[in-house]
Amino acid sequence: MTRIVGNQNRTEFVLDPVEAWRLGRQLDRMLAFASPAHARGVTRATFAEFERLDTLRRLAVARQLNSA
Repeated sequence: MTRIVGNQNRTEFVLDPVEAWRLGRQLDRMLAFASPAHARGVTRATFAEFERLDTLRRLAVARQLNSA
């Protein structure tokens, strides 16, 4: 799917696999620094509790990324 935005031809997807892999690795490195450390081991909780923890984790990541 191609979209024309302004004067440049832009595409939603990177069609070159090597370029897509490089961009993915770059994004992984950026997000690795933003994610807070988590406890190791087994955690037992309800589904709702895991959802609450995931929401808190996503908020912490968003704050870390948007603060810069």
